[in-house]
Amino acid sequence: MEIIIYGRKGHAHTVAFKNYLRMAEMPFEYKDVAIDEEAKKHTKELYNGVMKYPTLIIDGEIYLTPTSDEFNKIIKEASLKD
Repeated sequence: MEIIIYGRKGHAHTVAFKNYLRMAEMPFEYKDVAIDEEAKKHTKELYNGVMKYPTLIIDGEIYLTPTSDEFNKIIKEASLKD
């Protein structure tokens, strides 16, 4: 399973999602939209020109600004697919 998080340093949901994945020992790639120009551009494309985060991408499927509850459900469902 390939997991990518677009987020921003210090953003509460971004930090929580990264911590959860680390604790669960699930490998992921983190892209900070404040630093990574490609991630910033892709984020603006996804949100019609607006900068929003976090964005979760699992095996190419995109989840726009999931809440903590949505994140937990998404991760659980994705884990069951493996």
